[in-house]
Amino acid sequence: MKKKIKVGIIGGGQLGMMLAEASSKLNIVPLVYSNTKDSPAAKVAKTYYGDFNDDKKIRKFISKVDLITYEFENIPTSSLKIIEKSIPIFPPISALKITQDRVKEKKFFKDNNIPCAKTLILKKISDLKKIKKEVLYPSIIKTTRLGYDGKGQFSFKNYLELEASWYKLEKTTCIIEEKINIKKEISIIGARTPSGEIEVYPSFNNIHKNHILDITKLPSRTNKKTEKLAIDYTIRILKKLRYVGILCVEFFIDKNGKLVANEMAPRVHNSGHITIEACLTSQFEQHLRAITNQSLGKVDLIKPAIMKNLIGNDINNTQLIKSKKMFSNFKKSKLHNYKKAEVKSGRKMGHITFI
Repeated sequence: MKKKIKVGIIGGGQLGMMLAEASSKLNIVPLVYSNTKDSPAAKVAKTYYGDFNDDKKIRKFISKVDLITYEFENIPTSSLKIIEKSIPIFPPISALKITQDRVKEKKFFKDNNIPCAKTLILKKISDLKKIKKEVLYPSIIKTTRLGYDGKGQFSFKNYLELEASWYKLEKTTCIIEEKINIKKEISIIGARTPSGEIEVYPSFNNIHKNHILDITKLPSRTNKKTEKLAIDYTIRILKKLRYVGILCVEFFIDKNGKLVANEMAPRVHNSGHITIEACLTSQFEQHLRAITNQSLGKVDLIKPAIMKNLIGNDINNTQLIKSKKMFSNFKKSKLHNYKKAEVKSGRKMGHITFI
């Protein structure tokens, strides 16, 4: 009998949970490292606890597995160095470092001829005078690191609002990004193995509410030429980074139909939850296949679907959500409850997929 591969997952949230669940289809044993007790992943996989910057516990954890993957980007640098020297880690740290820093990410897009919003860098007070002459209004100020679900960013309409926003962000290094007149948001999720095999899912149409993903639709019903271009850009990124695992690239389509890259996520992605029911191979199974260098699964659409995130108290109102008109044409629904210990406003508590 073939030896099972022990995959260590850094992070015990819902993404880690769904990765662990997907491992049951493969010759994989998942082990989780979490910084919080009673995490979602701990309910489905053996879990070890410790801070993400606890070098001793990190070393002990990686001694128990064959390779490492992760469910979130913001892993401390010290931990990454320990892992990289000791054991394979996928997606590769070289890709992670680009996606952890918005300045590096925008430079990567530009260097590889992938259109993105015009950006300026704000590091110190003297930069404000230069930016004042160049900035376009309205724009968005974003921290270069640690931003997600709308955190670490503000929109502004004039110079005074820009200055005030930077002070709110504690005058840390930021990028100033031209605000795109968005018609539609899509994401492309692709996977690549160490041997270079690539599979890319059809595009997902994403609708946000209060900067948090609310609805994902598959198929996205995007113009075929635009969708192909987004897929081509994603394949270009996968190859250029010599990427291994699942990668999500988020794109805007502006009012003129122009495709603009927004950001990359070097991990399984919220919009990809819909693939569990809607596609032949879920993004979670695909990620595990990729990082263990197994043949990738087919990504064909089984049937059209809509995924609805359950934010905060939505988890206690699922029947009301299911009764909404936009879901009335779907015959089935599947509830995914992350079973988090506490319901909080703005917290992702689960999702429902309508098929």
